[in-house]
Amino acid sequence: MYWLRLNCAPEAVDHLSGRLWELGTAGIRELQHGDRTILIANFETTEARADSVVRFREYEAEWGHEEDIDWVCRTQTAWPPREVGQRLYLAAPWSTEATPLGRERVIHNPGAACGTGEHPCSQLALQALEKCVSPGSRVADIGTGSGLLAIAARRLGAAQAFGADRDRAALATAKRNFELNALSPELVVGSADCLAHGCAEVTVANINATVLLAILSDLIEITRKGGWLILTGFTEAELVPFRDMFPDAEVSEIEEWRCVTLRV
Repeated sequence: MYWLRLNCAPEAVDHLSGRLWELGTAGIRELQHGDRTILIANFETTEARADSVVRFREYEAEWGHEEDIDWVCRTQTAWPPREVGQRLYLAAPWSTEATPLGRERVIHNPGAACGTGEHPCSQLALQALEKCVSPGSRVADIGTGSGLLAIAARRLGAAQAFGADRDRAALATAKRNFELNALSPELVVGSADCLAHGCAEVTVANINATVLLAILSDLIEITRKGGWLILTGFTEAELVPFRDMFPDAEVSEIEEWRCVTLRV
């Protein structure tokens, strides 16, 4: 098995993961290294080596080879089931552990796209959804990535959960994750501006501060009056503009990461 190592900013992970899947990777791991993210993509051959060195030169592309490693076992060991919040249980497709009493099982293919449940912002968004999703509500997940948040919303009782993303590769992964959960995918190529005014009782967006601020008016517009808006993907240092605009918003935190939840 061969591996390709890339060094990138966290906001580039989603885009690069899509490009790596297009190259035929067998799996992708994400490792945090300070304020950078290390992506390690596994390949069965070196067919993509020459192309990738040029394509990913700005990300310090490095190839390597490890022999006699049971990558299936290693991958499964690296992604044990995880309890999140009070009601959710994230489990990979190969997990055989029983779902704990009182929790909803969300099956996802870790490493396949941004949104594995490992990142603090994903956990913050999941915890906020627990508080905001009511039985029968409609949820919009903007920048859905792997579809994790939309799937969790369905498990929490939402009647509908739309996932929107500009990255078609991410949406393909989201579709597979919906199917793993025996749910019909409701996915849109694009962003919040593709959805109807007031279409959601709950809107969630786990992206980054720059994008969130740029599309904030669209996020508010698609959220029904009196509904919930959940924003995350930014750090304490980036919280100020959100605090200024929404002084009454609830702020939750894990490590340096923040999430704001508010009524609109």
